[in-house]
Amino acid sequence: MRSEHHDSLETPDPHALLFGPDDHQYGDDGYAAAESMPGYPPGPMSREQSRRSRQHQRRLERRRRRRASLAAVVAAIIVVAGGWYIARPLISDRFSPKDWAGPGTGQVLVQVKANDTASAIGSTLVKQGVVRTKRAFTNAASKNDESRSIEPGYYRLHKHMQASLALAMLLDPSSKVSSELTIPEGTTEKDVLVKLAKVLRVPVSTMQSVAAKVGDLGLPEGYSAASGPLKSAEGFLFPDTYGIDPGTTPVDALQQMTSEFTSVDRDMGFAEAAHKLKITPYQALIIASMIEGEAKFSDDRPKVARVVFNRLAKNMPLGIDATSSYEARLAGKDPAKIDYNVPTPYNTRLKAGLPPTPIGNPGRAAMTAAVQPTPGNWLYYVNGDADGHLYFTNDENAFALAVEKCRQNHWGCG
Repeated sequence: MRSEHHDSLETPDPHALLFGPDDHQYGDDGYAAAESMPGYPPGPMSREQSRRSRQHQRRLERRRRRRASLAAVVAAIIVVAGGWYIARPLISDRFSPKDWAGPGTGQVLVQVKANDTASAIGSTLVKQGVVRTKRAFTNAASKNDESRSIEPGYYRLHKHMQASLALAMLLDPSSKVSSELTIPEGTTEKDVLVKLAKVLRVPVSTMQSVAAKVGDLGLPEGYSAASGPLKSAEGFLFPDTYGIDPGTTPVDALQQMTSEFTSVDRDMGFAEAAHKLKITPYQALIIASMIEGEAKFSDDRPKVARVVFNRLAKNMPLGIDATSSYEARLAGKDPAKIDYNVPTPYNTRLKAGLPPTPIGNPGRAAMTAAVQPTPGNWLYYVNGDADGHLYFTNDENAFALAVEKCRQNHWGCG
């Protein structure tokens, strides 16, 4: 019978492919290690066998270290590959972020808030579809030093804009959407409400109703009338140029003006200066409003203040006709038809002391003059030329002559 060769059914050691066969199969001399004969206990290990055993253990340890090193290398490759897969989009977004091309289309109204950073503005632009990624905008901003000068407010931009073009529009004043409202010095509350009604596109009656709720307007603390709580915002609607943004409410607009007054008051120490003169801040504001109505030139304002203080000290009527004119306008009457013989709270020809409220909204110069009157003994003043420079005197006869001269030259004396 012919004998046939059969393949081994045992699975070969896969590690042998990388590291060679295990040492337990072959001895150091390359021959198969002898196995102990069954039934016979192993004999004592010779010195040579002990040496070979130690070499064998060292060989096994080196093999384990090689396997561990290979596993660590493979793991490191996997970690690096995975990290790159995760980090690549982030790196790409930082140095080459996705961006739209071109100026975009349509219109979008975007609000930039006070103290917004480039990152905050970028987030807003992304949410409203103006730029594609926040990083594209912040990268553009970092390359333009003027980006720090973006002002708060509303801007009309486009959808799907290139980030650098969106930044350029935010830096362009013509992109800003707001209505400018200028309140000249001395404007009365009544006229301010009419101007605001026009800009805000609301009825004047709406503005009047809002203004009547004085407690909601944010008037500064420390101001009160002799009769009690303030009943109007007259004097506190600081004259300036204001940007009225879309969505501004009537109360917002009025609070913007009273807030500006408070800022000026604190900046110049107006209330504290009034106390030093032994008057209340509200009395100082009333004086400032009269100065605003009486003096055109900076040199005359503190002199008018001194005349007011001198007359108050002597308990003399102030004789300032601007107070009666204010009262007439407030009532919707013609100031040219005032009967000065009729006593009223604002008729300072007959009534001594200050009128009950300011007669307009004074600016910083008039407020400064009210609490820094020029030293002097003047009791009278009148227009001294056609330009409106005032002539001051403490002599009643000299005053009468000056008034006559003013009338003859038509310098504004009735």
